[in-house]
Amino acid sequence: MTRWGRWLKLGTLLGAAGCLWSCVAPILTVPPPGEVTFTPATVVDSSTGAQKTVWTTQGGPEEAASLAKFYVFNQRLASGVIATAQPDGSFTAPPMDGAEQDPIVIYYRTPAGDYSDSICRLLSSLAAPESCR
Repeated sequence: MTRWGRWLKLGTLLGAAGCLWSCVAPILTVPPPGEVTFTPATVVDSSTGAQKTVWTTQGGPEEAASLAKFYVFNQRLASGVIATAQPDGSFTAPPMDGAEQDPIVIYYRTPAGDYSDSICRLLSSLAAPESCR
């Protein structure tokens, strides 16, 4: 092989390695939501006139979740709500339907588009709701 051929082969290999390296996205670790609380409230159902319990989900400050979208999903009812976090990462979600001990999955998406791991808590008015089993 000629000297130019070796340089061409080496250049091709280095160029291909550079292209491959640039296509690999860095792995960013986004922490899961911190502890959350659920607050029940009794309201009148507008369609039936009967009373029902709705739940508001709140999460404390979390720097990694600044201005993130929080997704709060009731697995039993297959429904949920979305809330935008404050600059300090705290959030208060709109009220949603649910019953005591319903499994609630919570995660968030940062403004950069990265998703956190999810947590699952049992719907309860306890200060520290139990994790789902």
